[in-house]
Amino acid sequence: MGKIGVMADKETAIYFKLGGVKNSWVVKSEDEAVKTFEDIKNKQTVSLVIVTDTVFDWIKDKVGQGKKEIELPLVVSIPTRRGGKSQVDLLAE
Repeated sequence: MGKIGVMADKETAIYFKLGGVKNSWVVKSEDEAVKTFEDIKNKQTVSLVIVTDTVFDWIKDKVGQGKKEIELPLVVSIPTRRGGKSQVDLLAE
């Protein structure tokens, strides 16, 4: 079984650490998020990366969308405690 990691704002990363997720990265900017995601991909430290909606917007060009083979790590986007995107926005993308 692969490891799980979280790339998020400080508050969300802390919640996941308290929940037992050891691999968490706090990112505050798009450049930091892209660099961290590239490091995760290159080092293959985790198989699943949970990111907040904001972080996903920053790294979505780096995520292998539309490829026929599965590329690790898999990326799952979640809303922050303050809420996420509206359902209409998600469907439009």
